[in-house]
Amino acid sequence: MATEPAAVTEPASSAGHRLSPQTGDCIVEAWGPDRAACLVEALSGLIETFADVPDEAIQYLLPIGASGEDPQGELLALLEEVIYVVDVFGVVPTRFHLAVADDGAVSGDMEVVPVNRVTLTGPAPKSVEHHDLSMTEHLGWWNCRAVVEI
Repeated sequence: MATEPAAVTEPASSAGHRLSPQTGDCIVEAWGPDRAACLVEALSGLIETFADVPDEAIQYLLPIGASGEDPQGELLALLEEVIYVVDVFGVVPTRFHLAVADDGAVSGDMEVVPVNRVTLTGPAPKSVEHHDLSMTEHLGWWNCRAVVEI
């Protein structure tokens, strides 16, 4: 049964995210004062579903981006890109840096370290459910929600 996304009715003092683990998946909810900050929080929450990342110097920088044509599609593309990077390259992002361009596209980079440099707390995510995805702006703050299959 799908639930409605949480809305921030009064702006919090900073961006953030929360995880709601369930059997076989995890709900990642995030919020921020702008689209880029909200997306960074969602991506950080995705990493927290399976890893404790070290606070150390980065090993590599990888580009990340999405077209910006559709907020939900943008969220989906970024989450799937991170899942792909973990699966194919065997690295785990530790930090994300995103900005919104004049044309609405979101781009930036992610600091990554080899998977053997993180503490795995669970299995890596497999995919993002398309049907229960949201990315909205409310009272000047952005909120998003994604269900990640573990």
